[in-house]
Amino acid sequence: MSSSRKMSVEELRYVSILEGLTGALAIDCLWDPDDNRITFVIKERDAKRVIGKGGTTIRSIKNHLQKNIDVIKYSKIPEVFVRNTLHPAKIKNVEIVQMGKKKIAYVKVASFEDKRIAIGRNGKVLKRARLLCQRHFGIDNIIIQ
Repeated sequence: MSSSRKMSVEELRYVSILEGLTGALAIDCLWDPDDNRITFVIKERDAKRVIGKGGTTIRSIKNHLQKNIDVIKYSKIPEVFVRNTLHPAKIKNVEIVQMGKKKIAYVKVASFEDKRIAIGRNGKVLKRARLLCQRHFGIDNIIIQ
């Protein structure tokens, strides 16, 4: 998918529902029907509002939509955003390098287990991270080290 990909009508509907239920501003949304998963990118200041005390709000949204929900905190700092897209993997370092016309994020993880977490089952976490980082910062690839 290219960085010019806009949210689908379905994704815009999910953003509207999230904002209506929480008052939080969703910056972006990805809907993965194969995984029955919605990923919301939200402003950092809205994280507590979306998660709720003890996770009550996010569970309510999950039950309302009948979908798995992921929440990623947005950051204006590309390295921090890359780190956030790979959470809960423990990241030691993120370095973004310009190689010709390509921007590549090299991510050092704390352990082999964190590498597995950052990649995700069937590469889904890494694919989602690549898509969001391309869309928001023009990062062409993320390499987990």
